Amino acid sequence: MQGTVDPIQLRGSRNGILVSVREDVEFSIAAEALRARLSQQEGFYAGSGISLDLGWRELAESEMDLLEAVLAECGMSLLGIISTSLTTRARAEGRGHKAIIGRLGLSQHQGRAIRREGAVRTSPREVAEEPVSQVSAVAEDATLMVRRTLRSGQTVRYSGNVVIMGDVNPGATVEAEGDVVVLGSLRGQAHAGTAGREGSVVVALGMLATQLRIGEHIWVGEAEARKKRETSPMRASVIQGQIRVEPFSA
Repeated sequence: MQGTVDPIQLRGSRNGILVSVREDVEFSIAAEALRARLSQQEGFYAGSGISLDLGWRELAESEMDLLEAVLAECGMSLLGIISTSLTTRARAEGRGHKAIIGRLGLSQHQGRAIRREGAVRTSPREVAEEPVSQVSAVAEDATLMVRRTLRSGQTVRYSGNVVIMGDVNPGATVEAEGDVVVLGSLRGQAHAGTAGREGSVVVALGMLATQLRIGEHIWVGEAEARKKRETSPMRASVIQGQIRVEPFSA
């Protein structure tokens, strides 16, 4: 444990125990704190399942080994991992553990990107409230909500998913490493999967863009199909090496 800061927090839940791990401590320290806490109250926790909230932390394979060893030693099962890190979730799922995206913040996580920048703490929601002439943020697989219409010359660029609660007018651009969702008419340009993620999608209530990009693929809209795309929600995705725009249904 570093100083007087508790590296973990344990909370009871309907499905077992929720353990939140701070991001500003070494995982080995957090794992040792978890082992000590479970050992101290062995009878109370015996047979319970644990869900782990890791925030932005990227868990290495060796750290996954350590976590599984601690839980096995204490006779506990891992119900699942809550993480905003795509890497962490993929590693957990690769070992057969359930993993979901999320960030509960019960242990006052210190974001990896925030620590790297050493700047003022800014959540995705706070970013969306600032002028949108050039919005830029660093996160992994998080979602940026922009509650306004983008006008010509404005750009939103984010290293996660982007949701625009408004229109994207001609001359405006949305770029995301994840998905792009426009809860309005997309008349400007959208580029999803900017880091080469071909599994990303672009969804719009009115798909009127003349050009879309997903990963390295480019789609140019047909003029005769504009009216159809204007009257129903559409989704653009990469299928068999090319972008297809099709009606979207939940």
